[in-house]
This record gives sequence, C-alpha cells and structure tokens, in this order.
Amino acid sequence: MKKTLTFLILTILMLSAFAVIFAQNVKASDTSGTEVKVLSYTWYTSTSSVNAGDLIAVGEIQNVGTKTISNVTLTGNAFGLNGEALATTQAQAFVYDMLPGQKAPFYIDFSQSNGIQNPQASGSSTTTSWVTSVSDVSVTVASVTDTSATQYLQLQIPKGASMLYPPSEYPSNEYTLTGYIQNNGTKPAENVFAVVTFYNSTGAAVAMNFTSILSSSLAPGAEVSFFATPVDPTDTDLLFNITSYAVLIDSYTPGSGSTSTSGSQTSSPINSTTQFTLYVVVIVVVIVAVIVALMLLRKRQKLPTPPPPPPPASPEMPPPQETP
Repeated sequence: MKKTLTFLILTILMLSAFAVIFAQNVKASDTSGTEVKVLSYTWYTSTSSVNAGDLIAVGEIQNVGTKTISNVTLTGNAFGLNGEALATTQAQAFVYDMLPGQKAPFYIDFSQSNGIQNPQASGSSTTTSWVTSVSDVSVTVASVTDTSATQYLQLQIPKGASMLYPPSEYPSNEYTLTGYIQNNGTKPAENVFAVVTFYNSTGAAVAMNFTSILSSSLAPGAEVSFFATPVDPTDTDLLFNITSYAVLIDSYTPGSGSTSTSGSQTSSPINSTTQFTLYVVVIVVVIVAVIVALMLLRKRQKLPTPPPPPPPASPEMPPPQETP
C-alpha cells in the first residue's frame, strides 16, 4: 500500500510540474502591468478609405518586466457618456518579441461588428453609428507570453540614416519617414520590415505604420531602404501634430520571429520549435511515469497470496508406563 501511494504522489507531482511550465510561459492576463505597460494612446474616428467610420485606438506599450515577451494582446473598450459599454475588441501589438525596456506600437480597430447589443447605447450597436456616442476608450493588456529566445542584435538603422518630413515639405502632403536598415551581423536576416510609431509634441503615440516585407533575405553587410506614412490620412496627422518617431525593425523566419529597434537595441527570434520539443518531452515523461506506476500496481495486485504457515507440530506424548 505504501509503494502504491508513493507512485501516485510522484505522478501527481510530475503532472503539477508540467502545469507549472505552461503557467510560467503563458499568462492569461497582465492588467496589473507587471510585464507590460500601456504608455499612451489616442482614439479617433478614421476617415481612411479602408476603415472609414471605424473607431481607432493607436498607442504604445513597453515591456516593464525582466523577461523577453511575445504575443502581447490588448483589449480595447469603448464607453458612452454615461459609462455604458458600447464596443469591445482585441488586437496584438506590432512586435514579435520584446526585450525588457523595449517599446512597440499597437493599432486597435473597432469595426462595425465590435458593437455591443446595449439598449442604453445611442444608435445601433451593429453599425458604426455607435461611434458618435463614444466619450471614452480604455486599453488594457489581455495576455502576454514569456519566451527564452536568444537575440539577433545586428539589424540597425545607422545614426542619421532616417528623416521625418512634415506635410508642408513632402509632395504627398502626409508625414513621411524615410530611411534604411543595415544588417551588421554575420548571417542573413529573413523577411525584414519596419514598424514606426509617430508621436506628438507631448511624446504621446498618435499614429503608426508597418511596412511590407522590405527584403526576404538581407545579406550580411547589405542595406534596404524603407518609406512609412501613418496608417490614417492627412487630416488625422495634422490634428495630432506629429513631431517625432521611433522605428522597430522586425525580421522573422518560418516558425520564429526576431525584432530589432533602430540604433543598438534589438530583440530576437522566438524559438517556438525548441519550446514545442520541450513540451513533448515533458508529456512523454509524464505518460511513461503513469504507465510504469500502473504496471507496478497491477503486478502487485496479481501476486499470489502466500499460503499460511503450517501449524506447529504437537509435542509427542510419552509412551505409557507399566504399573509394577
């Protein structure tokens, strides 16, 4: 009985350890801001031909923890004048993984389908007419994934290699950022693109842009140029008076991702293959342990019951003595 109990306890402990591995790598929520903080955001109604009439929330997050993270998901909620919920939706930040201290932009589009069926809301909840009733928007961190990925530090924008043009100085009449990215490392960087955050005079994030793939394989020592304007049109740019910017350089290979900020800070590929292999190994170990425990338990139950010991021999009676 003691051996059986020991096996069961060991099995439970191994299963618990397996659960802890997942709990340490995927966090259901980080609204406390222990790993990710929403630094600033702006919301407005888009006039873009792609998402005209949609409520947009654009801003910036920062990794304020001590680990490299990825898959940062944000929740946006829109409220009416009386605090009633009008719409909710989620979006991911534009970054593969983030080093401690690193920043990245986000863009949340409250499309027509994001309206909440609320009888107190003004207008229809199933169309963008509810947007005109919005008086406040909140953005919180919904989930974060920890990763132990290594970093590729050599995708950089050389000092003085990028420039922001205000509308008055550029033919398109839009704020435009131009520059180039260099691979200063010793290996090719695959699928390189740039993510740009635009700020107003107070330092708040008010617009963003992500380029298409600039190079499918940027060789060591090579460079590639980029061109970025805010996702939404000129009238929004002028409204927020863009004065500065930050560039996040992204690159990824199938099954992994790597990121690098302009200058010297970088972040690296998510080695999802390695993590998956680790999980498979743990699962196999747990299954083998359970099978062994069950086999030993079953073997113990099938052992024949030993026969009882024979009764002690009766002492021999002395022979009768003849009477003289």
